[in-house]
Amino acid sequence: MFCKNCGTEMSDDARFCPNCGTDKLGENTSPNNKRKENDNTVKFQLKPKFNWGYKIITTGLSALLWVLIIALWLSESLVQLLLLFPALPVIVLTITVAYVAIKLIFEKLQYDALEYNFYATKVEYKDGFLNKEEKELKYKYIREVTMNKSILERIFNIGTIRIFTNASSGTTYNSKHNKMYGKNGLAIHCIKDVKEQYQKIKNIIDEGTENED
Repeated sequence: MFCKNCGTEMSDDARFCPNCGTDKLGENTSPNNKRKENDNTVKFQLKPKFNWGYKIITTGLSALLWVLIIALWLSESLVQLLLLFPALPVIVLTITVAYVAIKLIFEKLQYDALEYNFYATKVEYKDGFLNKEEKELKYKYIREVTMNKSILERIFNIGTIRIFTNASSGTTYNSKHNKMYGKNGLAIHCIKDVKEQYQKIKNIIDEGTENED
């Protein structure tokens, strides 16, 4: 017999066409085609929201730490510098505040472009700010999904979800792109109602992993 859709010859016992997946009734309903269709449909989208209070504190403390480290490094000549340049503390403060402000603005634009789309069997990460970046993880390669809230995150009612793959080994912070990476994994920060979002993501990944088996 021949496929009603593409004309490919198929055995009488075959249910689906080996070429296009069409069944004997002419309906394209093979499991592979259903999976492809599901993987083109977003089941859940997560867009982290930039939290000004949390980011001001963390970025400000980081900048202050660097100022203190430099001050300790120059401790022997710091008094002489202050005598030569009495306005040095004001200059340092101005530069520090400007740095924090610029970094916060860029991070805000970064967060506005972040997008995590969860499909039937995969999650796609998209970042359209400055350099466009996309990343895809298949659920069958994910070994662990975790959720945590630091003391500061709890104050601002946000949290972090980390997705580790079989190749993951901890996480690494990429300051250039302001993101946390696991080795072949993802870390999603500043998530509001993180427990609820975590449960949704975990359910989708668990379901997608079961369907792959």
